[in-house]
Amino acid sequence: MNAKTILCISLTGAILSIITGCGPTAKMALNLTPQSEAVYKVIVENGKDYEFVQPSINKTKEQHTVGRTEITFVQKIENVDSNGNAIANITIKELKYLSKGPKGKTFDFDSTDPKNKDQPLAALIGQSYTIKITPNGQVEVLDAASARGAVKRGFAKKIAARLLSEDEIKKRHQVLALVDARKGKLKKGDSWSSIAGSPRGMLRPKSYEKIYTIEDIKEQNGQQIAVVSLKAVPSSKRAPDLPRDDKGMGFFANIFDEQDEFKGRMVINLTTGQIQTYQEHLKAQWVAVEPPEEQKSDKGPDQLTMGFSHLYRIEKVE
Repeated sequence: MNAKTILCISLTGAILSIITGCGPTAKMALNLTPQSEAVYKVIVENGKDYEFVQPSINKTKEQHTVGRTEITFVQKIENVDSNGNAIANITIKELKYLSKGPKGKTFDFDSTDPKNKDQPLAALIGQSYTIKITPNGQVEVLDAASARGAVKRGFAKKIAARLLSEDEIKKRHQVLALVDARKGKLKKGDSWSSIAGSPRGMLRPKSYEKIYTIEDIKEQNGQQIAVVSLKAVPSSKRAPDLPRDDKGMGFFANIFDEQDEFKGRMVINLTTGQIQTYQEHLKAQWVAVEPPEEQKSDKGPDQLTMGFSHLYRIEKVE
């Protein structure tokens, strides 16, 4: 090997070392500061679809159900301890709640509509509760008693009780992408994963491995911003949060061909410790087609299609 070849190899190695070793690094954790304040909107939506096509009798039956909640709240950090755990006061600013069954809307409330100002759910506006947020995005409910007692009557009381239950508050505020993030400094291309169950109500409950990958770490207006992508794939491991009482379709699930897509994205300001956006979106579909030997005409097979979708999104609006 001549001296020129050795020099080229050495230069190439040096360049690769610079490219891969000197990029921005960051610790994937919340860095909340006392008295900081932000306004967030959290959207949770679940939908189910049903379509039964029977060409033999020229008939199609369709059904669609959806449940959607939008909560806008003010998050004020009251204090942060030496371990980075933050005490946050959450004040509900706006609320939208929609429940729609196969026959149409069953409940529709929008606190921004003046005509709803005297509705029972309007009592939640301005109510507060207190939570603890750890640096890796886990949440503990400290006090929600006053908010839980704000709605006094009717079906709205049941809705409020669910929205302010321990589980729902945790789901609303926890940052799932950070819970199992690797410790220490990470760089673009690094990844970590966690095992999680599908959302309740999925027609065939299953476990997923959520794989989070750092797409970029950049400086923006003097602050460090990280972009993290999520791709989830089915896992044979049973997720600890998979409900044991949620049987889905049970035995009938085996007659369907299944397709699903589960992905998401997070943008986090690592300087302020605030999430800019975080989203998870799961879409699944199950299809059962009548076998040829059972078809009653030459117009094509009967086909049953069922779908499920789940959206969770949090965005900083102020």
